Formats: sequence, structure tokens, C-alpha cells
Amino acid sequence: MHHKSLLAILISSTLLVGCSSDDDKSTEVTLPDSGTPTTPVSEYNHQIAGLAVYQGALSGATVCADLNKNLSCDSDEPFAITDAEGNYQIDWTSEVETPNYYLVANWQAATATQAIQARSLALKVKNPTNRAAPKAIVDDAGQGTLIANPQYNGAINNLTHIKQSRVIEMMNQNLSDSDISQLSTELDALLAILYQLDADTLYSVSAETSATANFMRIDYAIAYLQQVIATQIPNVIAAEKILAATYAELWQILSDSGLSIEAFFSDDTFTLAANILFSDSAIALGFTELPIDSRILSQDDWDIALGNIINESGFANTLSLTLSSDLSAFSMQNADNTKMLTWISALAGQALAFEAPLDEDDDELTECWHTTDKRWYTEDNGSVTEPSITGNTYNTVYAGTNVPITIDINKITNANTSDFWQSVLNTSPELLKLDTLTWPDTLYSLTFTQVEDVMCRVVEDYETYALSSFVTEETLSTTMVAEVLFDFYFPLDIIIDEEDQTIALLDSDGNIEQRYQMTKSTSPSDQLLIKVAEIVEGTAQDYVYPDYFLFVDQQLMKVELNEKMQTSASNNVSVTFDNNTGFTQTLYQHLYDQVNPLVL
Repeated sequence: MHHKSLLAILISSTLLVGCSSDDDKSTEVTLPDSGTPTTPVSEYNHQIAGLAVYQGALSGATVCADLNKNLSCDSDEPFAITDAEGNYQIDWTSEVETPNYYLVANWQAATATQAIQARSLALKVKNPTNRAAPKAIVDDAGQGTLIANPQYNGAINNLTHIKQSRVIEMMNQNLSDSDISQLSTELDALLAILYQLDADTLYSVSAETSATANFMRIDYAIAYLQQVIATQIPNVIAAEKILAATYAELWQILSDSGLSIEAFFSDDTFTLAANILFSDSAIALGFTELPIDSRILSQDDWDIALGNIINESGFANTLSLTLSSDLSAFSMQNADNTKMLTWISALAGQALAFEAPLDEDDDELTECWHTTDKRWYTEDNGSVTEPSITGNTYNTVYAGTNVPITIDINKITNANTSDFWQSVLNTSPELLKLDTLTWPDTLYSLTFTQVEDVMCRVVEDYETYALSSFVTEETLSTTMVAEVLFDFYFPLDIIIDEEDQTIALLDSDGNIEQRYQMTKSTSPSDQLLIKVAEIVEGTAQDYVYPDYFLFVDQQLMKVELNEKMQTSASNNVSVTFDNNTGFTQTLYQHLYDQVNPLVL
């Protein structure tokens, strides 16, 4: 076979273009534009349909295919409007055969149901990498936004939102595909447990399911917890892990509170209780080394508070206030713990203030009744129960007994401007002028709880009063008690009312000098206990120190009864503080100057 020469091919190609006139000086050759496609580009039809729900069906929501993945619906992106049941269908065409996109649902909510205000403070954590706090599903303006990956048959709901948000965060952290896959699988399992749903159909949430109380409270708890830990814990699924670990305890606290989930997470007391659970779990899981809430006591806080209140010399650097409508009082020790300053004022304008020395050598040795062992123990020879700390609570027992004592400590930061401390100052007696002081930035408010009565007596030196040998618990009368306790007045200068069990003491003119109420009850040792208390008016009766007597072996044995109690944060305020600036000296002198006490 013969091949044409290159010259021949070029000549033939030139002739095929056409003939020019004799006047043409040159021949112009037009070649095709290599950038112009020679075949038409195909357009592909796309369709995505699904269900959008949030606390019920999302009706009238805008759902778009977020083609540029900026988590918003742009004007040039395909969209649809959900029907009354939350169903939608988006149809569009593009030159991409398999587009990669997110689903975004936007709607205007009636209220901002998840505009969570987390009470937290970014503290030092094991890994200092901080995460931005996530946006709420419904913002303060009531604008709702949910996102999803279309892989779940077009489903758009809280669970798809959590999943996609976490996956996006994993990608932003440049995690490997294998790490993202592992974390995603772990997240699926956690969500199935928390929401109590079938793992195989986890993201196919119906409108009815999304509106159940259990579903919504998990939504709210996760949203709240995300806000609290976001700036402190870098682990992207930490909220789900912490919530799973505290699930049962949290719901018990919520149930006991009687509040809705929204009211629960809006209450300072209950958010502190929840955050203590979350914080303990976060520390146990290794997410952080310090509390996740600035109100939770750190080791430094405990060192200050317990150093002040758990010592042999009493409550150091501590002010105790009683505030009520008809009785006010305070007590405080000086910085050296050598003197006690006390002031009491009644409604009638009667007031008493005195300063007394503290002498540890005069302390009497006491022993208390142990209800399990059924015997008397001193502080030194009783069973030993090691104290423990749970959150902001110090747990111990009354010395020599098995009766639990708890001290709940409320850490008050920025005390001079805090609502709690300002309310205390506003209700304190004007005479004390507590609002003129600049208080330490941090105060620790103390609430004491004793769950049972504790009975004690002076070791080998307790008083006894002999009764007739025929007296029994049933026949012991008010007259018999009055005869042995008030023998100086008996029988002429005393009035006894057996029905009301009252005793009135008369002065030389026959006027009532003092009145007493006798009460019978059962002691912690299951024996008859006699209480004799002076009768005074108003709430001052609550601050009367009665005498107690145990009926045993035909005699009255004098004992102390420390009744079960819980101090009220509103009426009985005890605050302690760090004295590194000498505030105890300043406060003690200030109070001394206001009340001008008697010096004993």
C-alpha cells in the first residue's frame, strides 16, 4: 500500500476549502474552536422527599437542598414548602449526576423554646482546645433551623441535626475518615439509648414521637449540656456520653422537682444540681480536671470553706445571721478565735449584745446515743465514718452517732453585686449597716441539714432528779415534773395546768414571772423524753433553748436533744470567706461598733 505524502495531504485540504478569485492576495483558513463542545451537555433530574418534624410536624417550613453546604437556603437553591403533616418534595435539574448536599429546614417558631442560657464559665481543662458554643435550634428571635444528611430518606429532625452537626465538626477538626466513621457509629448507639429508639430506624422520627415528653426533655438536656461544655471540652460527642452516664440520676432530680424541663433548666438551684452531676461525670470520663460550672467548688474552695468550719475552735471567718420579721441576730468569732460577739434583737425593740471569751478548756466532754448500737459513745470511742464530698455537699455524721449531717455550700461569686447577697443585705437590720461594707468577691453560704434527732449527755456528770418509786411513763404528770425541777416555787408560788401541761412561776406579788410548756415524746433511745421550754411570743419561740430529761429508773436524767433541722437560706444565713485580706477583723470591728456590746 502507498501512503500519501504530507505535502499532498496539505494541498488536498486547501483545495477543499474553495477557490479564490485571481484578485485574492491570500487564502484565509478558519479552524473550529477547540473550546466549543461538539455534543450537548446532559441535564440530570433530581428529587428528594421526606418528613420534617420538630416537637410535632413542621408545617409551612422551607426545606432546601443546600448545594453549597453553607447550612442556609440561598435564593438560587432548590426548595419546597412542607405541608400540614411536615411532608415535602424537592425536584430540580443540574449538570451533576450525583450532587452532594445537605438538607436545611427553616421556619418561624411561636417561641424560642431552645434559646438556652447556660450557666457556665470556661475554666482550665485537660485539653485547652475550645469549641464554639453551638447555635440553638430555635434562636432568640424564634427562627428555627434543622439540618440533615439526605442519606436518611429525606428525614429532617433533632436527631439528624445532632448527627450532621457532629459530623461537620469532626470534618472541621480534620479527623480521618476512619475516626469519623468510628465516632459516628458510637454517636448512633448513644442516641438510640438516650431517646429509647430502635437503632435500625433511629433517624426516621415521626411527628408524634418528636412531640413526646421524653423526646423533648432529651432534646432540651442535650442542647443545654452542649452550651455548658462547648467552650471547655473538645470531645465532639461529650454531651451524649455525659448525659448517658447521668441519665437516671438527672431524671430523678427532675421528677422530684415537679418542674417542666424548661423551668428546671431555668432555675439556679436545679441547674447547679444538674451541673454537679455533669461535672462529676465529665471528670470521671477524663474530659476535664476541673468543674464545668463556676459555682461548683474546686479543691481551693473546699480548703477555704472546710478550713473555716471544720476545726476545734468553732466557725472561723464566718458570720451567722438570723433574719425574721420579729427576731434578728448575729454571731461571729474574732480572727484569733478567742472571743465571740453576739447580738439579738426582738420585735419590741429589745436588744442584747455581748462579747464573751472562748475558753476551750471549759468544754465538757459529752457522749451521744448511737441508735444502731444502742449505747452512748463519745466522739473518740464511737464508730468512725469517713466524711465525703458530693458536688457542693460535705457529708459526715454527728460525732459518736450514725446520724447523717450534710453541709451544702453555695459559692457566691461577685458577692457585692450578686442578687442573693444583695437580698440578704436588704433584709438585714438597718442598725448593722452591713450594706456599707465591701465584701470579699467570693462568699460561701452554708446550709446545714441533720436528718434525725441526736440525744447527748455530759459524761459521768449529768444531772438527775429522783422521782417516787411508783411513777411510770404513763402516770408521770406535769405536777411531778414541776415539783422536782422548780422545788423553790413549789407548791405556793406555782400554777400547774395538767390539761395544757403548762407551768407558771409567780413572783412575790403573785404575778406570773415565767411560763413553761411541758411536752412528752419518744427519745432516740425509745424511752420517754420530757421537754420543758419557756413560753415566749412570736417566732422568738423557735430560738428558745429548752431543757430535756430522759425518764429512766424512776428519775429524770438531764440530756441535750439536738433536733433534726435544715437551716433556711432565707432566714438563717451563714457565710464564710477567705480571710487573706483581713476581712474578719474589719467585719468584727464594724459589728462591735454598731452594737456596743457588754463585755463578759
